[in-house]
Amino acid sequence: MQTKHDLQPTSFDKPDTKRARISKEDATLRKRAPLRPQTLPTDIYVTTSSSYKGQLARAKKLLVEDGQPFIVLHAMGAAIERAIGLAMGINTACSGQVRCHTETATVDLVDDIIPADTEMDFDTNTRQNSAVHIRIEMLQPMPGTQREQDYFASLHGNRKRR
Repeated sequence: MQTKHDLQPTSFDKPDTKRARISKEDATLRKRAPLRPQTLPTDIYVTTSSSYKGQLARAKKLLVEDGQPFIVLHAMGAAIERAIGLAMGINTACSGQVRCHTETATVDLVDDIIPADTEMDFDTNTRQNSAVHIRIEMLQPMPGTQREQDYFASLHGNRKRR
């Protein structure tokens, strides 16, 4: 009878999940920018170096002043925490008049491997990273804005006041 230790693992038993190590003397690694779909004016990309106050002001301007029905925050990797904090800040700034819908994803990123030896060919390396997309919708227009006046006018049959 065979025991557990007698069985030799095959290549099918273990997935090949480890990437090959690249020494700094042999090659350099250049990380490509992630692919983005065509952006809309309502898309806000959050990075670790982006300004929280600036993005909060832009989101408030889009939702409150410009009357956009929704905005979408996009973030990857270490910036996910910042995007969640920004979404909560937008909720507070809009007095809780927003609804957040969150989607998580995994994106494939491509790195270029540039060999130190000019005789060798260039190569690429693929890796994965976490991403989040937070859609923030206004439930009702903010008080005192033109959008609020238009909203109530539509509720009352577009009657003009004399």
